[in-house]
Amino acid sequence: MMVHSLQTLVLFFDNENSIASFTENNITLSMQAMLDGNSANAELNGGAEGFGVNGNGPSDHTQRIDNSNGIEAIVFSFNTSGILNTIDLRYIEESTNEAVLSFDGGGQFNLNTETALSGRDDFTINEAFRAGQLISLYISSEADLNENFALESIIVQIPENNAAILGMNFLILLFVSFRKFF
Repeated sequence: MMVHSLQTLVLFFDNENSIASFTENNITLSMQAMLDGNSANAELNGGAEGFGVNGNGPSDHTQRIDNSNGIEAIVFSFNTSGILNTIDLRYIEESTNEAVLSFDGGGQFNLNTETALSGRDDFTINEAFRAGQLISLYISSEADLNENFALESIIVQIPENNAAILGMNFLILLFVSFRKFF
């Protein structure tokens, strides 16, 4: 089992021009920050509050995914197939219309206090994805103005025959709150 923390990945992805990729053990995670469906005015950004999108504008929550200056999103994919097991967000406070996790050509999950485990901001997804399939995490278009949330962690399982790692599954913990490291 291999675990990647926010300490490693956020340092790599933080303040990228909007598109970046990280490769280890032949598995590549590609990420893109979007503002209103365009990456030209957005960049990936992480810090003490979590991981989000820094969208150009005066009232942006730089370490969160918000709608202050338009609909922000993180779009990511892997170069191999796997299963997105869980996602942990921060600042989920609404019972509807807050966050959305969408698999291109697959499932869509509304992430809010009603769908969270124990009313918190942890979510069981268990959705299989294909190599190159785009997975989007974004603020709901129906969310109240200035609503926001941050990404804390995603756990993805890559089966051993896809990972070129002998005798074990490859588990990626993409992001973990900075609170656990500092």
